[in-house]
Formats: sequence, C-alpha cells, structure tokens
Amino acid sequence: MSAWPEPAEPAARVTLRFGDIDDDVIENLSAGTRIEHTLFVAADEQAQIEGLTKSGTDWSDHRRFAIDALLPVSFPDEEADVEGLAADDNWLWVVGSHARTRPKPEKAPGGCIDLDDLADLKDTRPRALLGRIPLIEQGGRWTPVAQDGKRRAGILKQGKHGNAVAKAFRRDPLLRPFTRIPAKEGGIDVEGIAVCGDRVALGMRGPVIATHALLIEFAVQAKKSGSLALTAPPVRRLLALEGLGIRDLKRCGDDLLILAGPTTGLSGPCALYRWRDWVNDPPHDPSRVRLHRPERICELPFGRGEDHPEGLALWEDDADGARQILVICDSPSPARLGNKALVADVFRLPA
Repeated sequence: MSAWPEPAEPAARVTLRFGDIDDDVIENLSAGTRIEHTLFVAADEQAQIEGLTKSGTDWSDHRRFAIDALLPVSFPDEEADVEGLAADDNWLWVVGSHARTRPKPEKAPGGCIDLDDLADLKDTRPRALLGRIPLIEQGGRWTPVAQDGKRRAGILKQGKHGNAVAKAFRRDPLLRPFTRIPAKEGGIDVEGIAVCGDRVALGMRGPVIATHALLIEFAVQAKKSGSLALTAPPVRRLLALEGLGIRDLKRCGDDLLILAGPTTGLSGPCALYRWRDWVNDPPHDPSRVRLHRPERICELPFGRGEDHPEGLALWEDDADGARQILVICDSPSPARLGNKALVADVFRLPA
C-alpha cells in the first residue's frame, strides 16, 4: 500500500513582525502576495490588509489598510473573509470566500450548543468580494490607494444577492446545490486568486466534484469609475488533485502554482502543484472540459490541529538560481509565534 511522500524540509524560515495587533490576525492569516520588498497578507474573519516591508532577513514596519477605505464595499461593517491576494501590473487584487458559514459550536456560551442557532447560516453577501486596488511605490515600498490618477479601485458590484460571481454560482447547474451548504462542509468556498491581464482565476476549496478540484475562470472589464464587470459567464475547469481542494493560487511566469489541501477543517495532506504554461492554456468550451492534471511538485508539512498551509507568496531565487515560494500557515503552532511575530517557511521549487 502506497503512502503519502515525506514532506519537504524548508529551505529557509522568515519572521514576519506585526507590531501591536491582535493575535487573532496573526493566527488566522489566509492569503499573501509579494511585490519587490513589500509583502501583503490578510486574515480571514477580518476586513483589512496587512503590509510588511523587508528589513534584512525579517519583515516588519507593519501597516494596516482597511478594505472599506480602499474599495466601495456595500457591507463595510462585516467581515470580508479575504481568502486570496494577487499582485499584477501594479494592481492588488483581493477576493473573499463567497461562502456561507455556520456558527462554531466550540464558541457556544457555556458550552451549551443551541441547534437552532447552529442551523442559522451566516449571510454570504459581505464575502462576495472581488476587487482590485492601485499600487503605488513610495519610499521603496508599495502602498494600496483608492485612486492613482486615472486608475481607480473598484469591485464587482455587491447587492442583495451578492456579486456577479455569486449569481453565476447560483445559476450553474453543477454548482447550485453547493451554494446552500456552508464552507468546510462541501459548500462554495473560494480560496486563492491568480490574474493575468483581464483574465482572473479563482481557486475553490469546495466543492470538490467527484474527487476533482475546481478552478473558476473569467475575464473582467474595468469602467472609468473603477468598477468591474464580467465580460462572459465564468468557466469551470476540473483539476486532478488527488481529492484535495485548492487553498491558494500564485501565477509564476506562465505557470500556475496551486496550494492544495483538505476541503474541511481536518489536518491532512497538503502539497504544491504546478500547471505548466497555464497562461497559454485558456478555457475554450464552457460546458465541455478536459480533466487537467497539474504536476505535484512539493509535499508540505502540516501539524495535528495546527500548522495548516494556507497562503503563498512568490519569493526571490536561492543562491543557485532556483525559484522559491513562501508558505504561510493558518492555526500556527506555538513554535511559530512570539512577540507579535509569525515564522513562515520558504520552499525551493523544482525546475
């Protein structure tokens, strides 16, 4: 009987120093992206983006950017549940989970769980977030701003039924049943975004269809006001990831790197996959697709109830010229935490 391969050893470790912020943020990071000497990360159950600047081998000089100060969101007082960040052509893209969620039983007061309350699913509309924000360089670091000349921040319009992507999910005969199910129980759960010009790809932690993961792709058009619109209905693509869901995406040149892991909250196998030449392999038919088989390139370590790989950021090459990637863990182990800092791992990517 075959077993999962042994996880790779990190090539390096990086300390992310956040200064005086809540531990809940540091312990629940769900997305990341890097542009030169600036690293952006975000936590789920929050509505802000955190920025860090490279300082020697560490990252510090923490800055916080409220999403409602940058994007015209319709639900500024609600959590956006940011699950993906991408930097492309001096724009910072952000995506929410688009998920329904259930109250956590372990947080029930007095340990007594009201099953009626447990059945009351949270509204998905605040999490139906897809937007882009101009990035400007100031003093050697990058800063997101609401407007930079003619470049304006904008989102897919949010309304009483979410946004255009959420509406497309509900109209899709394959995905419609999963729009009524909470995330981490098999329901719709967007995690990860990759961008190439006007082409946008969203990774789906759930659902997994007949053991295959889903990648959702579409093209967007920006108006002069900055607001975004879909130019055609989203297209579904099936990926053979050995039963795992997508936890994050990163475009690496023409390739697409995929962080894959369990669809539920359990501790289980996590790995990096590479879809070679994804940029030159666009979707063609919205109803008939091929089963894509990305290459499994790196096994990632994970803990029991802790150290769940959750976010990626492209990193500088190592001394031998090999590409590297930063992996950020959700629910980090105590060994990774201390003094408002988090230790993340850097892994070498095979050629």
